[in-house]
Amino acid sequence: MKILDPRCKMAGNNESLSWKFYFLNIIVFGALLGLFEAALGGAIRKAGLPLRGPLVTGVGFAIMAMGLAVFKQARIIPGITVMGILSKWLAVPLLGLPIFCQANAHLAILFNGAFLFAGVSLFRKRIAGSWKQKSAIAGVSALGAGTAFFALARFWAPCRHLLSFRYAGGAVTYGLTRIVPAALLAAVFFPLGYALGRRLEKRLLPLWLAQKSLLLPLAGAFTAACLGVTVLLTAAGF
Repeated sequence: MKILDPRCKMAGNNESLSWKFYFLNIIVFGALLGLFEAALGGAIRKAGLPLRGPLVTGVGFAIMAMGLAVFKQARIIPGITVMGILSKWLAVPLLGLPIFCQANAHLAILFNGAFLFAGVSLFRKRIAGSWKQKSAIAGVSALGAGTAFFALARFWAPCRHLLSFRYAGGAVTYGLTRIVPAALLAAVFFPLGYALGRRLEKRLLPLWLAQKSLLLPLAGAFTAACLGVTVLLTAAGF
């Protein structure tokens, strides 16, 4: 797959796309994704505020956009997605929770990552374009992910929330109150995350090329901290 952003043609470009740099990005952004899924989703639920799912989706798309801006290849998205799921699931065995606890949350992350990966892969030349193009790709991806989630999650791990839409017109209500807002927020947050990732790349890439021995342990410590906080938040009911 070609590099998404043609402006990155520096001498260290091959090293910036190495498996080590890939691994560093997926563990950092994946752990961050899992942390925000637990912290933001739990905080909104405990506060009784609306749009919990759409807001969590929007932030998730922003984090994946940051990773994409730094690494510049679509294959970073599946890596961040898998790491995000693992970082949330880690709390399940550690806390002795049922194996299917938070199964739908994991499925939502999986669909968001899968549909965004498909969108970025199909329209990779447009990712480095205008914010409108980024928004369109993210919005359509979130729309597809939300639709697939609603269609399958009721059979994967039916919960009280999803079962509450089992009535005539329930699918339309879910689409208008959950899927469409999530797509709109993803369309807003994705370009913002990408812009933030570009700024981060200007600092991270030179540091990676010059100080790998320093950056790897720092990334490991940051990831471990995110995982630890995610487990603690899960134990607290987030």
